[in-house]
Amino acid sequence: MGSIPLHAVTGRFTPFVLGGLLLALFADAASAAPIADGRLDPGEGYSDGQYVSFAVEKVDTIVEGGQLWVHEDSATGDVTVLFSQPLTLVDNTYGDNAVGWGKGVAPSGKNHNFKDLLGSDKAEFVFTNSLGQIALDLTMDYISETSDGYACLGVTGGDGELRVGSEDLILASGTSLDYNFNTLGYVLDQDSPATDEDYTANPQYAGWIYEVTYELQVSGAAFGDAGFGGVSIPIVHDSPNKIGKNKVYPEGFEPIPEPATLSLLALGGLVTFLRRRR
Repeated sequence: MGSIPLHAVTGRFTPFVLGGLLLALFADAASAAPIADGRLDPGEGYSDGQYVSFAVEKVDTIVEGGQLWVHEDSATGDVTVLFSQPLTLVDNTYGDNAVGWGKGVAPSGKNHNFKDLLGSDKAEFVFTNSLGQIALDLTMDYISETSDGYACLGVTGGDGELRVGSEDLILASGTSLDYNFNTLGYVLDQDSPATDEDYTANPQYAGWIYEVTYELQVSGAAFGDAGFGGVSIPIVHDSPNKIGKNKVYPEGFEPIPEPATLSLLALGGLVTFLRRRR
């Protein structure tokens, strides 16, 4: 997935006009059903989005800039969810090329190594039906070591756990680091691609996703006749994060207004940039 340099699109258009142009450009592509692979793609049909802010364990700071996207298939009732954390909280940089980590740089003072992402990172998702009843309660693994290398093991392996619901209702799952390793083929278990504080793409590792992202698809059968109601994320474990202790609580959800749709977010985090400019 390529991105448009921010300097190429700023200074000439207002956020509204620019959003309208991009919305028109991707109107046809954005109708496709999402693929739960951990990558936010402009061709996917996400249109229901929210900005997410986070409380961090034992820290008063509120971190903004996360994203939550939901898609419900009108024919099958299947639901796909994509959840991405802000780069100011945690990212897919580590080792010698970690960005914003370390003593005197990160508020937490923590360094970031590949083994940190491998060890215990995970996120809990709770799906309810339209009556408010819990249909699925699960924890999704970020990435784990396998006999073949490294992969996201969903809800039944690694740090994954299924508390309510059955395994057959989980149709697909993926994370951004799994995508980097197994789709792009960049198996970097020491140092992530070198970049700068703006997370400029490294041409030697084209497409590398720096955001820590979880994506999963669940069957519409999970919600029965009542249908899908909603999804919440009670807790995320980032071990460590840049701000404080390991436990992170998504607690603020603000609807992303049109025309700030997936087309904008998928193009290098453009929506967040424009929103800050406003």
